[in-house]
Amino acid sequence: MTAAMPEVVARYYRATNERDHDTLVDCFTDDAIVSDENRTHEGRAAIRAWRERTGAASDFTAEPEAVEEEAGGNVVVTTVVSGSFPGSPIRLRHRFTLHDGLIGALDIRP
Repeated sequence: MTAAMPEVVARYYRATNERDHDTLVDCFTDDAIVSDENRTHEGRAAIRAWRERTGAASDFTAEPEAVEEEAGGNVVVTTVVSGSFPGSPIRLRHRFTLHDGLIGALDIRP
């Protein structure tokens, strides 16, 4: 089902593209988990370190293309990621699990 993008998810994308790590980390719950590239990052400090590493490794932008709501309330955003990395651009699915207006989990996969 097509859905509107929740405000916290829109803020996550703005912070990602602006390299605003403070705002990005504030989008997550204290015990949030991010899964990306076969690695898991748990808690705000680990999420900040993940985003800083990925930003340092290549310059990229993440542009939402479609938003869908799954059963159970997860929000899946098809995202085009473009930048200075091999294979750019790539289409990825970001699955957000929201808790009390924040991101409790984020799973990123092709």
